[in-house]
Amino acid sequence: MTNSGWDIAMWRIDAKYDLPQFVASSLVRKIAANHFHLPATDRHRFQPIPDDVIARIEDIVRQAYIEAGEDVGGDILRAHLWRQALDGRRAMIASGELLTPTEFTRRIGVTENRLTQLLDSYSVFAVEVDGVEYVPAFLSDPSLNRKRLQAICQIIMPAPPLSRLDFLTAQNGTLGDRTPLDMLDDDGDYKVLERAAAAWAAEWSRTSVRVYDGLHETEPIDVSPLYTASAEIDPRRPLWKRASEALHAQGYQWPLGPYMDARQFTLFVERQTAGDGASTPEACVQISVDGEDIRIRVVAASGTTLRTETMPAGNHRSLIDIAKRVIAYLTNATRA
Repeated sequence: MTNSGWDIAMWRIDAKYDLPQFVASSLVRKIAANHFHLPATDRHRFQPIPDDVIARIEDIVRQAYIEAGEDVGGDILRAHLWRQALDGRRAMIASGELLTPTEFTRRIGVTENRLTQLLDSYSVFAVEVDGVEYVPAFLSDPSLNRKRLQAICQIIMPAPPLSRLDFLTAQNGTLGDRTPLDMLDDDGDYKVLERAAAAWAAEWSRTSVRVYDGLHETEPIDVSPLYTASAEIDPRRPLWKRASEALHAQGYQWPLGPYMDARQFTLFVERQTAGDGASTPEACVQISVDGEDIRIRVVAASGTTLRTETMPAGNHRSLIDIAKRVIAYLTNATRA
């Protein structure tokens, strides 16, 4: 018979601590029912037990349920990591590492309207803790090159605020085990930091191009694409440049070929943010090859026709070569 998480936790608590069975049982049930933390409202019921012992018992219960296979989908571990992160952010508030907007504006000597402008331009950012927004204190540090720091904040905008906070304050192997905050003064260091920040920011967004046989205005759900290419690219770059890079970059490409000789096919371009299960459709391009000509019909994600154009096919005959040529044409047309 398989032991339950409750059984394993009870045995381990009994082996480690001299607690009455009814007390240990009550602790295990309350901890397990509250994302593996004893509710603050119940702490007074176990007042004789020191805080450090309660914390160790919480760990015992959590590990017991995981070992018993009762962590369906990793929910226990995710809840634990989320709670750890939340506790860490609360500690940052207590230590003054996160500031209220009012305190932040006082420190840098600006109005609330100016702070709103800085937030809207991504020159600074705020993180949310318990439903309240706080601004990292280092963004107000007069010893740092604020102009360069704000420029880096703008570069890393695609990432979630908490990830931006970690990027700016954590040691980074690509930066010689220094933090970005250590690289703001020296011109050479700053150029290295700019490149590293741009590369890191691009990892938070993926642009994909999928090719389907035939002409479509919405992406088919009952057939597989003829070809898929995707790459991690900064979402602020122009649409057609991102699509072109996805087709040319050495990222994900499938299948590797050979490809069928389709005379009519459709490209769908979409963007997806890391951690977001839903993707954002950005464009649909219908392509028809007729002799020496390629007819292009560009459709917005909403289904609205933007334009229909004709371009020479040239020597490009394969499906992927034609797709690359069409995207290059659209890139140049947009630039013009």
